[in-house]
Amino acid sequence: MSESNTERLKVVYRHETLSAPSVLNCMEAILSRHEIPLTGFELFGKAIDLDDVLSATQKANRRGFDLQGHGFGFLLASLPRFRLDFVSIDAATPPKIAWDEWMGELGGSPDFLLAWVVDVEYDRWQNAKDPLLFKVAGKPYEHLPMRSNGLPRPLEQKVVDTSSNPGRWSFRDGWIEAVGAVMWLGEAFWPLTRADRHEVASRDGLRISNPIPSVTRIQSADRNFTTAEGGSGELQTRLRSLLFPESAGTAE
Repeated sequence: MSESNTERLKVVYRHETLSAPSVLNCMEAILSRHEIPLTGFELFGKAIDLDDVLSATQKANRRGFDLQGHGFGFLLASLPRFRLDFVSIDAATPPKIAWDEWMGELGGSPDFLLAWVVDVEYDRWQNAKDPLLFKVAGKPYEHLPMRSNGLPRPLEQKVVDTSSNPGRWSFRDGWIEAVGAVMWLGEAFWPLTRADRHEVASRDGLRISNPIPSVTRIQSADRNFTTAEGGSGELQTRLRSLLFPESAGTAE
């Protein structure tokens, strides 16, 4: 799926709490509701029907999957190193199915931590560190801040320093630090990040709601963030400081 004009919903859970059957059941329920066929998908590049995905992943001894079809991309993975599970969904802009509907199915678990929506192209370049990525895409990077990758010689090289980018995301221990124009926060989010939910609820400019019991939905802008400049960049920085008061700005 092309990154241009594509949105991505990223949903994070506690480690070893997200199963392939539960995610596939969610997908089947929503796709069926919208009369989207459950056939004609690709799993790791091979044609497959949705009903056969679980057996195929089990046969390959995989807990997750990378599934494409009907204008969607679904990725399910478990990351023991960072003690989290996540699922991401890609869809062309505007999405055929509202992200709130997906979250209605995915956000009800007590192990749900947080979710956010990004513009895929913006997200990619706000987090790209390898200069080769810029060279291949024909994008200038010489003006960007650089730092060492921290590896010993001869593996040491200069990489792009993304640590001040408003749209960056970072793995933390058991969760991910990130911001989006629309976010959903589970009950488990608050003690992890030590964010003050009362301060969040009272902050001007944020539209706060509780579409699911124990889930807080925050909308800070009408559209996905697509620039780090001006007011948009400042909003992302303020949102990060509000939601991640103890980790925002720390080294990655």
